[in-house]
Amino acid sequence: MPIIKGDKRDQSIKIRVTQAEKDRLNELKTQSELAAWMRNVALRKKPIKRADPNLVRAIGRIGSNLNQVAKYANSNKQLDANILSSINRIETLLIGVINEYKGDAHDS
Repeated sequence: MPIIKGDKRDQSIKIRVTQAEKDRLNELKTQSELAAWMRNVALRKKPIKRADPNLVRAIGRIGSNLNQVAKYANSNKQLDANILSSINRIETLLIGVINEYKGDAHDS
């Protein structure tokens, strides 16, 4: 049970939904408890978004590329055109991943 800060929640509201509606609500929730998520959405509190695993993996791959570039730059103690080109490519990849994620978020 989560720790309740402030006033104790001693009132309940019961709603009826179809099985399909309940399934859809469980798909949409971004918190482990459906009731807490519904309360936060209804009261316009910002629940923590669940991270998209594909987005996390894509950003991880980009981070790995950036680490390789940084290691190369540090070992050579300079930034040449090759390194700058790699950084630009990583930036382009990151912008693409962000735009793809934003597009998916608007489609939902």
